[in-house]
Amino acid sequence: MEQHFTSLVERLTLEEIELLNYLINKEATTRFSGRTKQEIVSELNFSEPTLRKIICRLEAMNFIEVATGNRKHLIHINQYGLQAIQKLYEGSCL
Repeated sequence: MEQHFTSLVERLTLEEIELLNYLINKEATTRFSGRTKQEIVSELNFSEPTLRKIICRLEAMNFIEVATGNRKHLIHINQYGLQAIQKLYEGSCL
């Protein structure tokens, strides 16, 4: 299982890492503190199609979650996303 996780972390793109770091810096770690797509697009200067692709990949890797339920979907990093960034900073994937 650890090998699979490491493999996922090694495949992260710079844009995906940038989004994960952004969510950490904004303390978007719960469904109630998440950020909207519009906030992310404006602050990170991603195009909407690029952000959709990044969100889709990170959600498939189970590093982020998209909280639905109201008109604005809130995006937040989860425990696996936090562990992925920690693993990158420790240098064990470089």
